[in-house]
Amino acid sequence: MKKSSVIKGTIILTIAALITRILGFANRIYLSNLIGAEGMGLYQLVFPIYMICYTICCSGIFTAVSKLVAEEKAKNNNSNLKRIIRASSIIAFTLSIILMLILIFNADLISSKLINEPRTALAIKIMALSIPFTAIMSCIKGYFYGLKYPTVPALSQILEQITRITIIYLLSSLFIPKGLTYACAMAIIGMVGGEIISFATVAIAYKFNSLKKNSKKPQSYYIILKKISAIAVPITSNRLITTILTSIETILIPTQLQLFGFTHSEALSTYGILTGMALPLILFPSVFTNSISLMLLPTVSAASANKNKKMINFTTTKTMKFTILIGIISTFLFLSYGKTLGVIVYQEEYVGILLTILAWLCPFIYLQTTLGSILNGLNKQLIVFRNNIIGLSIRIAFIFILIPMYGLKGYLWGLLSSFVIVSTLNIIHLIRITSINFKVSNWLIKPILACLASVSAIDLLDKFITLPFSLLITTLINICLFMIITAPLLLLTGSINMNEVNFILNRRKKTKK
Repeated sequence: MKKSSVIKGTIILTIAALITRILGFANRIYLSNLIGAEGMGLYQLVFPIYMICYTICCSGIFTAVSKLVAEEKAKNNNSNLKRIIRASSIIAFTLSIILMLILIFNADLISSKLINEPRTALAIKIMALSIPFTAIMSCIKGYFYGLKYPTVPALSQILEQITRITIIYLLSSLFIPKGLTYACAMAIIGMVGGEIISFATVAIAYKFNSLKKNSKKPQSYYIILKKISAIAVPITSNRLITTILTSIETILIPTQLQLFGFTHSEALSTYGILTGMALPLILFPSVFTNSISLMLLPTVSAASANKNKKMINFTTTKTMKFTILIGIISTFLFLSYGKTLGVIVYQEEYVGILLTILAWLCPFIYLQTTLGSILNGLNKQLIVFRNNIIGLSIRIAFIFILIPMYGLKGYLWGLLSSFVIVSTLNIIHLIRITSINFKVSNWLIKPILACLASVSAIDLLDKFITLPFSLLITTLINICLFMIITAPLLLLTGSINMNEVNFILNRRKKTKK
């Protein structure tokens, strides 16, 4: 097995994720200019319902397929692979049809009673049509991730974003004049179209994907269904509770902001700015850590199946280290250039203010995703579930208690507290079950000092040199300078070494088994 196999997949996913995020931002910028902050708030309110449906029919099954395919592949048993994908697809499709019908016939009730926003009813009905496509697509994606073939899912993500942007552009002149209800529906139509194209991409790729069959007798569908259920049911149950709490959190924010003194429109606009504009920018660097996480589950699962503790420890240690580095660098970038980015990207100063506050979340948000993926790969789903519930409970408590007193600041304090606590708990559990070599100096102190030195050097240059460029070009130059200065400082201080650089560049040789 190659240590670089995770990196190969991660590089492909990262490139695709960068393209997808850039296209996604282009879409968000265009959409926010079309429908405004209040429209973005409406659009974001639909997603808790979507995520609940996705969790029920996709989340646990996706993980089960990825994990089982990785384990069968590690054992060189290809006979069960197609049976795994067929069995999982039947389950996912059946659940998706049930959920689609429930949403279509109860959209008015859901929008008025659960979301407290009747204008989202049409969007919910349209969104329901995407669920069957998303369900089957998640099974096929799990299959490709389990085989460590990330190119197909990566391509599907890019085509999905291109389709979204194209549909919104074509429909904007028809839907925008009809008001925010139809504007929100237009955005959801773009999402549904993107999901259908993404499904078609992975389905065609699966049709032409062929693995050499071996002489091993395939297991019965009954046994395979039991295996899928054993993994998917606990994960789905855990994630469903988490998703429901997240949905409650999302729906409560505009309501509690009104108790602080905002009008309904102001509360919805503030919610739209936070969730539709500021947080997506904060999460942009997570394209690197999310790509790692997607490739980690099958890698750690395969290593666990083969009882390869060396691979588990190596993967966990390196992943944690690079996630923390990305988080620290992102924090300094948003602290230094957050206000400017808010104006450049959305022409909205308040977005920039939020970015500088949210910057402190970066290391902890990225760590929570990565560490959760490692723990899931080690069959520690209950630990992930418990820690996530703790974090969500903290945030909901802050929403109830502090937003009416301090406004949005109360929620931001809750975000920081919850992510710090959950990441800390995940690290503690990983230290207990693996041999992580956590070095505070190389992982925290030296990167922070390197970033401080880079920011100071750029500030000093700005005092003596005035660049004759636009705000956008000047900011991009400063960000590039920050990275150019920080990288060698990390090497010089020993925070990272050339062996790790070579590992990232995919030059490592095969490891000894």
